[in-house]
This record gives sequence, C-alpha cells and structure tokens, in this order.
Amino acid sequence: MSGLITLTTDFGLEDSYVGQVKGAILAVDPGLTIVDLCHHVAPQDVRGGAYILETGYAAFPAGTIHVAVVDPGVGTERRMLAVQAGGHRFLAPDNGLVGRVLERATPFVAHAIQNRAFFGPRASATFAARDIFGPVAAWIARGVELERLGPAVTDLVGLPAERPRLELGRAVRVPVVAIDRFGNVVLDVTVEALTALLGHPPDGRSFLHLVAEGGEASRFVRTYGDAVGREPALLVNSAGYLEVAVASGRADVALGVRVGMHPALRVGR
Repeated sequence: MSGLITLTTDFGLEDSYVGQVKGAILAVDPGLTIVDLCHHVAPQDVRGGAYILETGYAAFPAGTIHVAVVDPGVGTERRMLAVQAGGHRFLAPDNGLVGRVLERATPFVAHAIQNRAFFGPRASATFAARDIFGPVAAWIARGVELERLGPAVTDLVGLPAERPRLELGRAVRVPVVAIDRFGNVVLDVTVEALTALLGHPPDGRSFLHLVAEGGEASRFVRTYGDAVGREPALLVNSAGYLEVAVASGRADVALGVRVGMHPALRVGR
C-alpha cells in the first residue's frame, strides 16, 4: 500500500465539502496522504469525471486509492463500488465513473460497498463521499481487503453514452468531454481510434476537419507551440485524446463550444 488517497469530485472549492471528506479520511488514519486530483468536474458531469479519472490516476504509484464522486444519484439505490484494476483501487458510485479506467486497466475485480462497519459515524442520505467513500478508503489504506466490504459484482453500469463510431470520409458528431483552464477543447476521440481509421498515427499529412457552431479547425499540429496565431489547431494531447487549441487565445471561445456539445469531425477526405 502506498498510503496515498486521491480525490476527484464535482464539489468545487467554494464550500467545505472537500475538507469534510478529508476530515473523514483522517479521522480513521491521520497518517494518510491525500492528494486532490480535481474538484472542478462540471456539476453532475459523469462523463467528464470519468475522463479526469482515466487520464489522471496512472500518474500515481501502484497501490494508490482513488476516491471519485460525481454522483447525481446520491442517496438512491445505485450501488457504491470498490474496484481493483491496474494495480490501483477505485471507490466510486456505480454510474459509469470508473468506466474509462476499466477500458484500459483490465482485468478488474469489483465489490459492492455494503459493510457498515467501515462507514463513518454519520449517516446522511446526501453525502456519501464523507460518510462512506472517505472512511472506506482509509480502511482500505490500512489493509482491509475489498472482499470484506461486500459481495463481488460484475455488471457495472457503463457511461451514459458510448464513444462515437468514426467513419472514414464521413462527418460524425463527437462530444466535447472537457475544457481545461486554458480553453483547450478535448474531444471524445482517442489516438487509438484515429490510428485505426487512418492506418497510422495522425500527423500533419492527415485530413481532419472539425466544424463547430462558432468556427472550425483543420490544421493538425504536434504540439501547442506549432499552432499559429488565433487559428484553432488540432493535436493529440498528453492523455491521448484529440484536442483543439489556440496559441494566442481560447479554443472554446473560437469554436463557440462548451462541455457536452457535439461538433462534427470528418477524418479523411
């Protein structure tokens, strides 16, 4: 065990919610190390939270426990999961939040979190992150095996929507899955999908054309420094996703897009 616990939520930092989750963890074991992966997932955006978790967890050493809570169904009958995959452990609601991780980190073992012996002393219907996920993560960090938390499960809920199926030479609507603080627009298109379609990794010779409500992009570059002026450029970001960037501005403004919108992408003429 690494003694590390990461937190990914849509709580923001304006309220005390994140601090309360950390307090619940430290109440079980004050010697644990807690790292904030991200608390600015768009409210209730499970797909965006899944992207943050997938692209962030591997930066941590094996044995790290990742608590991810973007949970529109808090307090309902939706299950709570403890999942082991890729040498890491993940605690999350069963709503697709760990779906992207499990696409890359297989095989996995999952258990429903049901054993109240490892819950916190509070029992709010609206704050499972503090009352259940946080304390359970701390107990796992102290050596509790996932089998003690509840029964094994295999029928995990998938993401709310599947990735788009790209077709060579045809425009396909692709979701904007994230926009970072620089205004870079991340599309739900992986470098693996582009490589399979093109027959080679995308490069400056590849024909990629994105059309959004406010603008378009068709120039592919290797890195941000290769983008020119205020022209939106396409590139593969450090997480392996297709991204649109503007060297001297914000791509989201240039394209007129926000998370959840679906600009049209054509790969190949």
